[in-house]
Amino acid sequence: MFVLISLVLSVAILAAIYRYAKITEAKVERKYQLVVQLRDLITLIRQHRTATHYQLMFDQKKIKHLEKIEMAMEECCLKLINIAHFDNKPLYRVLHSNVKLLSRSWKKHTVSKNQIVHGKLIRQTLFLVDEIFTAWLIDSEREELEQEYRNVWQGVIDSLDCLTQLRICIDGTDSELGRQRILHYCKQMHRKVNHLSLVGPLSVPSPMYSTTVSKIEALIENPDTPLDKEFMYQLTAELSELIFSSYDGLVSEIASDLYQPVPNIMTV
Repeated sequence: MFVLISLVLSVAILAAIYRYAKITEAKVERKYQLVVQLRDLITLIRQHRTATHYQLMFDQKKIKHLEKIEMAMEECCLKLINIAHFDNKPLYRVLHSNVKLLSRSWKKHTVSKNQIVHGKLIRQTLFLVDEIFTAWLIDSEREELEQEYRNVWQGVIDSLDCLTQLRICIDGTDSELGRQRILHYCKQMHRKVNHLSLVGPLSVPSPMYSTTVSKIEALIENPDTPLDKEFMYQLTAELSELIFSSYDGLVSEIASDLYQPVPNIMTV
């Protein structure tokens, strides 16, 4: 009888351990899939911002390309809602609503408002990624990795805030005050991207980093150089790519460490 009871208890314990392991694995898989879809959505919103900007600013119509991006954003949002835990689905439904609103309303925006609205939506999506990674790192009890993540995260948010201000100033290139504001934020961006390159996962600056930083330094060192709006928007696009590359590099590194490598980001 004692042997039978011991056997039953052992089986029950093993079943409980197996069930706990499966539940834990399912939670990790959900976090991973959410991160994968959110990375794609951030990229798509950034592509949407670029395409709509050029249509609003330079009347370069990209209707078919925009339709593809908007369809891909819709698919991403639906996947996120499907993957999310029941308690978190409202967060992703709000995100979905904001994405649909952006797709409907961007034609009515000024260039500055278009930049701001896209920026807010990108931040909303980034904060969802941050929420997932913070919980994931706490659960994994990896304090050093958590601290590295927090340092890069803060650098990314600071850089994006400064980049938004720089973009808003571009419309004022024709005035002396506008030029002064642009140069002011160029100096701030120079400091912030340099800081981000130090705390980020890439120890060797990329060619893109060197090229983009050289352009900012040239503007700072030659404040009387005429400022071209298209050049400035292209520069801010390159700065945006630097910031997101740094953050995504860390996201990819942590995901690989905690679970498995992330796939290549979707592009349209």
